[in-house]
Amino acid sequence: MRRCVQRILQGTPTISLSDDQKKKYRKQLAMPGITEESQERLMQSRILILGTTEIAFVCAEQLMRVGAGHLELAGSSVYDLHLLAERLEAAGAKQCTQVGVAERTFDAHDSEDLIRSFDVVVDAMIDWQLKLVASDACMRLAKPLVHVGGEGFRYQLYTMRPGLSACLRCVFPRIAIDDFPKAPDEDASFPPVPSVLGALQAIEAAKLAARFGASQGNELFKFDFLSGEMEMITGLDAVADCPDCGKRRR
Repeated sequence: MRRCVQRILQGTPTISLSDDQKKKYRKQLAMPGITEESQERLMQSRILILGTTEIAFVCAEQLMRVGAGHLELAGSSVYDLHLLAERLEAAGAKQCTQVGVAERTFDAHDSEDLIRSFDVVVDAMIDWQLKLVASDACMRLAKPLVHVGGEGFRYQLYTMRPGLSACLRCVFPRIAIDDFPKAPDEDASFPPVPSVLGALQAIEAAKLAARFGASQGNELFKFDFLSGEMEMITGLDAVADCPDCGKRRR
C-alpha cells in the first residue's frame, strides 16, 4: 500500500481492470450486482473517513480490501490520524489503496473545503457537534454521508443522501437524540461492536462509491447488540422547511 500524505488532485483517469485485478477481485465480482464497471468506479473513488476511532479503522481496512481507490483520514487530532494511518499501512501492505492524512483538523471553519473533492464521506467520529458539522457541509455540497453514532452496545447507522434524506439535525430529534448527548466512555469497548459497525459503514460507502445495490437514504437502523434487538426507522425524508436538507429536497 502506498502511503500518500500529500493531497491528491481531484479527477481520476479511466481505469480498466487488468487480468491481475480481475483475479484479485474475482470473488467479489462473482457477487450479484457487482460488475467490472462497478469495481472500476470503486477503484476510482475518493472516500473521506472522519474520526480516529476503532470504527474508522475497521471501515478503512474493509474499504482497502475491496479496492477503494483513495481514502483520506481526517479528524480532530493529526497525531492520532498518523497512528491510524500506520495501523492501516501495516494491515494493508498488499493492498493498492492510496491513504492520505489531512494535515488540518476537521472543524466548522473549513469543513467544506476538506469535503469538496470526495465522492463519499464516512462519519466515524465521537464528537456529536462535529457530526452535525459534517452533516451541514455534506448537505450543502450534495455529498452522501454514512453516519454511525451511539455508545456502549446501542448504535444507529444512517446513510444521508442530499435531496432524499433528512439531515442529522432533523433526524436526531426524531430518534430521541439530543444535540448534546452524553459523551461515550472512550475506555469502554467490546471489540466485536466496532468491527460490525465499521464493516457496515464500509458496505454503504462502497455501494455509494461504486453505484451498486440499494441505498434508500431515508431509513435509519438502530442496533442494541446487548439485547439483540434491531429497529428500522423509515420515512426520514428531507424536511421542506429545514434550511439544510429542505434546500436539497427533490
